[in-house]
Amino acid sequence: MTLLSNISPPLIQEALSQPMSILDLFLPGFSNITNAASQILNGNMSGYTQLMCLFALAALLKPYVFRFIDWFIDHFTSTLRIKRYDETYDMVQAWVSAHGLEDAARSIRAKVNKKQRTHDSRTKKPLQYAPWEGAFYFWYGRYLLSYKTTQVDVGFRKEEQISITCVGRSSQILKCLMEDCRREYLDGLKNKTTIYSHRENHWKKEKAVDARPLTTVILDEGQKGQLINDINKFLDPDTKIRYADHSIPYKRGYLLHGPPGTGKTSFSLSIAGALDMDIYVVSIPSMNDEKLNDLFGALPDKCVVLLEDIDAAGATWSRDSDADDSDSDLETRSPKKGVTLSGLLNVLDGVSSQDDRILIMTTNHPEKLDDALTRPGRVDLKIAFQLVNESIANEIYHFMFKQPELDHGN
Repeated sequence: MTLLSNISPPLIQEALSQPMSILDLFLPGFSNITNAASQILNGNMSGYTQLMCLFALAALLKPYVFRFIDWFIDHFTSTLRIKRYDETYDMVQAWVSAHGLEDAARSIRAKVNKKQRTHDSRTKKPLQYAPWEGAFYFWYGRYLLSYKTTQVDVGFRKEEQISITCVGRSSQILKCLMEDCRREYLDGLKNKTTIYSHRENHWKKEKAVDARPLTTVILDEGQKGQLINDINKFLDPDTKIRYADHSIPYKRGYLLHGPPGTGKTSFSLSIAGALDMDIYVVSIPSMNDEKLNDLFGALPDKCVVLLEDIDAAGATWSRDSDADDSDSDLETRSPKKGVTLSGLLNVLDGVSSQDDRILIMTTNHPEKLDDALTRPGRVDLKIAFQLVNESIANEIYHFMFKQPELDHGN
């Protein structure tokens, strides 16, 4: 016996006699909502009942309203997303701060501004504000944009992400905004050297310092000139073409060695400033093979990479004089923790190290370095930094106490 046989004919006729709205097929419960709204509008209910019905109506409409909003955002808006550890994040934050948009945000964060240019105690440790979690709206020209900051899960940690949304299916206005952010950001970095350090397996901007002239680093003029000429020759476009024609990896490596405090790191910063490049600093003792490989893979083109204390960890194992120059059996002579010699050599020879980059390695103990690390192709030029002798002392004296040039016309 079928299910319909258990239902009396009057019930079937009553159900069939009730008209069904087409909207009920797509929005279940639509008829109930319209009936309730009709009762409220007609004033057939008491005030208390009307209030309860309004709350019930709002609860019924809520999922449809949010569904419509999501549908509208998906089909009629464009969104730009920026990750916390990308340099575009700094560009956007600088633009927001420069235009005073943090005042529009209801949730802000405070931090000490490191760019203090005065010694007045009343302005010591000035505060800087930036938007935090939440959203706000701002005008960019004649376009209304939404700025939203959220915390997204990245593995076992949370990472901040910025989303900028505009109405329209074209992202051109967002690209124009980013171009403005980029231009203003670079204008603020003119004649400066940006220093990046590593945080786990990603890069983080530390600070931007005034470009240091090479004349402020006291070094044998012959060695200084030799290094600068070699770098300029390497960066010449004809050199890059010649490397490509002969299938030679386009990279250059330098080793600066000498006692602590002789100016190796300072000279590296001066080189970056002279070449108008950013410098990325890696401390080998705090690294392992995986992190080092990830960091090199995230490097941009045309930058200076500084590997400090290269004599640490697996790079300190020297070969015997009768050993060959192959890279085999390196794992057995490298420590189990930190950067291994084979891991370091793989990074230096890998594809990620061949993009117009200047590699500078520093060490206090060059005699500890393995021959495989310092052979030509990995280290193309070695510069020795010595302790102060009579010649260097004279240069320091004349540099510090030289008299300014007088105007003989007066």
